Amino acid sequence: MLALVAALIAAAHPSLFFDSSDVTALRQAAKTTHAAIASHIANVLDQHVNDPAPTPTDYDDYRFLGNQVAVWAFGYQLTGDSRYAAMARTQLLTYAGWSTWAYGESTPDLNEAHMLLGNSIAYDWVYETLSDADRATVASKIGVEAQRVAAAMPTAWWLDEYLQNHNWIDTGALGMAGLALRGEDARAASWLSLAQANLEKLKVTIGQIPDGTWHEGLPYEGYGLAYALPFWQAMRRAGSDYTDIGLLRGYGSFFLYAGIPDAPKQVILPFADFTHWPGQMVVQISRFGASRFGDRFAEAAAQRYLNAVGRGSFLPELWYDVFEFIGYDPTVTAGDPHALPLDGFFPDIGSAALHTSWDPGDFAVGFKAGVYGGRTNFNRLALQGSPAGGWINWGHDHNDDLGFWLFGRGVWLAPEAMGYDAGKSTDYTYPANQSAYHNVLLVDGIGELGDTRSSDSNWGNAWFFSRISTPLFTPTGTADYAIAGGAGAQLFASTLQITRWDRIVILARGRYALVRDDIESASAHAYDWICHFNDGVSVDTASGWVQGIGKSGQSLGVRVLAPASWTATTGTQTAQQMNQFDPDAQVSWVRVRPASNTASAQFLNALVPLAAAQWASRTPVNRLDDNDVGAGAVVSPGSSLEERWIFARAGTPGKAAGDLVLTGSQAGMAARDAAGSPVRAALFGPGSIADQSGGRMLLSTQSASAIEAKLAGATLSVTGNPVRDFQAYAPGASAVTLNGVSVSATFAGGLVTYPGVIAPPPPPGDAGTPDAGALDAGGADGGPADSGHPGDLCGNCQPASDGGANPPLDAGTMSPAPALTDTAAHGCSHVGTAGAWLGALALAGLAERRRRGRTGT
Repeated sequence: MLALVAALIAAAHPSLFFDSSDVTALRQAAKTTHAAIASHIANVLDQHVNDPAPTPTDYDDYRFLGNQVAVWAFGYQLTGDSRYAAMARTQLLTYAGWSTWAYGESTPDLNEAHMLLGNSIAYDWVYETLSDADRATVASKIGVEAQRVAAAMPTAWWLDEYLQNHNWIDTGALGMAGLALRGEDARAASWLSLAQANLEKLKVTIGQIPDGTWHEGLPYEGYGLAYALPFWQAMRRAGSDYTDIGLLRGYGSFFLYAGIPDAPKQVILPFADFTHWPGQMVVQISRFGASRFGDRFAEAAAQRYLNAVGRGSFLPELWYDVFEFIGYDPTVTAGDPHALPLDGFFPDIGSAALHTSWDPGDFAVGFKAGVYGGRTNFNRLALQGSPAGGWINWGHDHNDDLGFWLFGRGVWLAPEAMGYDAGKSTDYTYPANQSAYHNVLLVDGIGELGDTRSSDSNWGNAWFFSRISTPLFTPTGTADYAIAGGAGAQLFASTLQITRWDRIVILARGRYALVRDDIESASAHAYDWICHFNDGVSVDTASGWVQGIGKSGQSLGVRVLAPASWTATTGTQTAQQMNQFDPDAQVSWVRVRPASNTASAQFLNALVPLAAAQWASRTPVNRLDDNDVGAGAVVSPGSSLEERWIFARAGTPGKAAGDLVLTGSQAGMAARDAAGSPVRAALFGPGSIADQSGGRMLLSTQSASAIEAKLAGATLSVTGNPVRDFQAYAPGASAVTLNGVSVSATFAGGLVTYPGVIAPPPPPGDAGTPDAGALDAGGADGGPADSGHPGDLCGNCQPASDGGANPPLDAGTMSPAPALTDTAAHGCSHVGTAGAWLGALALAGLAERRRRGRTGT
């Protein structure tokens, strides 16, 4: 281990992130490429150069004290300003005089860790300005506190909590002390050894997460990464690199997809404990990812946050600016999100983010079908003797599986009852982690397993590894529609005998959403369908509508299509920290229930956003078949675009309802104009859709996970992915585009067939005796098939800014999406290499945080 060898050699200071020979380049960057970051740091520090020496109660969160001393010390290295060095010295010596840095912790934990991190880093950065006596005093105190952590570590509760930010940050602080005092304190090598051994454990635990997600949500992920990352950056510089992990590679893209263009600090996937929205650590982490992996979309995530939210002025939180500066590589320019598919899927948490646009005005749906702790580590720990062992601490996870969220028209339309409830739900007056606080189903008033918890880990909960929900298919979409879905029968206690709970969510981009539930049990139950709203709710069972009131004069109409007969109850909820979501700290809810108990039930609800003042003129939505009310919906009947939706039960070969017949596919849509002429059709999954009771085929495909065909003048525009074939009813068409690229097709009998049927060539004339030579044993000419097939291009990307088509066939490689029934991830991959301003960066920290403060969650 290179870092352990290095620990035996006394290090010059600074050395953790850069050395004295790099300072000139650092200060030059502060005046040029990094000027925006550097000037902000200096401007804030200048306002505090006369602050008094710190006391333990200066802030509402003790941890900020450790942050601030590192900020002052970096300010000195950034500028050479002796005032900043003097402030760092004052704080270092003040802290050295305190009896302990643990401040109320019986076992050293996050208070201790922040102080150990900040003091170790500051010591490295202002070492050259300290007298020999000051150096000895500070180094001695760092050594005492580091040894306190090392001595406690074998029995610390967080020792094998690899899915905890406590583990990451506490061991990282110990390691940072080891790096800072290498060659100066005989114990430094042992501290570093403990920290690096923990990194080896983390490599086979959270290091296996593939997609940048974290089961406790983006705020907790951000806190863990922001304070673990500096140690991993320093380790990478020392020669031991643990940073090439999916958690870091995927973070920027995850934040882009989870984000809401109208409110870039907020996310459409607000699962798990809520304390606040993701903060400026987003920029620090995203810019690390951009530099480490050459990820232009991580840089886009950072810029979107900065452009909309800006930088904070709270001095201890300049920590994020400091490590953003260290990690930023200005040669990695921002990618254009418009080149990405509008829909993102994140398999570790089973979540989908379905968007209408990458720009303000987005109408978006979030959906989640996962397990406690994330699927990678859930599966790992379900196997006895799995590498690294440890526990899944799910105290911050919520019972939000198969839940949905809806944002549009600039406001939340269907949020949840956002709140904080760490640990056992009985510990809080308002149990925000319970099912009733989310947009899910209740069975006889009972929610998902985990509403009542014996502990906040897999220990003591016998049902833990049986509580499972999974995506029904990989979320996918076309130019105008997107779909996600999940199966969640195992989310409920076995005593309820639930054998099926399938939920499908459809997004009609920019216009409405459909939510369909199919639940079944061996015995009759009272099922409740829950939806939340910001500022009120009213019910009109006679018309079949529920109106949820949102902010800014907006509302969400919920048209209850199934069950046929239903009742509704309404109410309000609050929870700890909800005021960080809505200043009035209250949301409203509706519960829709079939009129009588039944063993099986279907819910089909159309969610239509509109201004509250336009309620009387809302878009009508009817049932597709009054004799089979859960089969489908008719949106805007009789209009110029009447969309008729039909759904098949998962695992069945199709469905017939109204005059539509769906074969093979999971869902389909047939649209017609006011005269009744077909103008559009869509399928999700290979199969076909026909009207006239099956007499007229409208659209079919053997290849596409999602396909949409719509007629625009004489051109049939087809979008989707992957589209290798289709047949569409379009008698008025004379041209075809596939994902924006013109393609050849056959037009016959009102049907458009792709690929076009090519007449066989005439038989060749007599060419004499065939060549007796061996057949060419080589591969196909030109290598593999052209990866620029138009059916593989982005079928749900927004048009380029100039309004042009999708990229031409030679525009690069995009892996085709899997079939609808496949739950593997898909999409574009953007990987490369680039250095930061010095080229030394870091590993990813996940984890969880039990204490709250302005810095984390």
